[in-house]
Amino acid sequence: MPKKRVTLDALTAAAIVVADREGFETITLNGVAAELDVSASTLYSHTEGLDGLKTLVAVAGTRNLTEAVRNSAVGTSGLNALTAMATAYRTFALDHPGQFASTLLRPRSDLDELATANATLIDVFVLVYRVIGLTDHDARLAARAMRSAIHGFLALQHTRASPSDNDAEYRYLLDALQRGLLSPANESGG
Repeated sequence: MPKKRVTLDALTAAAIVVADREGFETITLNGVAAELDVSASTLYSHTEGLDGLKTLVAVAGTRNLTEAVRNSAVGTSGLNALTAMATAYRTFALDHPGQFASTLLRPRSDLDELATANATLIDVFVLVYRVIGLTDHDARLAARAMRSAIHGFLALQHTRASPSDNDAEYRYLLDALQRGLLSPANESGG
């Protein structure tokens, strides 16, 4: 019987399915191989073991998150765009827990695919802050602060270190961020 061939795209898609279903922290080569109905050794032609597999999921998960956040801002502007983006970020985290958990993985270097995917996500926020009227420098600082706060909140929610019914707390966080990151002159941007 001939060996079943696996593409990188198929491997990544299967790993994402397993991560979302079973948890990113518990993903294994054997689990993903079983999802693909191949032997674990087949995966080594596309990835460097478990660390490589987790990096594939983290890169794809971060790109998927970026796409969701970017798409949520289409047709909106200013504070409405930021709220839509934050809502999409949270929805993604709740709907795709394995992919969200993968976004916590640390890049291997400042120039690898995961670092690039993270930078692209930040750039989506930077663009909105620039349109609101912040300077490039301030827009970048605001974008990093917003992502850090949102991501931290969602990481706590993901690990259940915070109450599961926290819609009001999330809304409060977003309101506080918007008040704190924008000068009074720019608050009319939404």
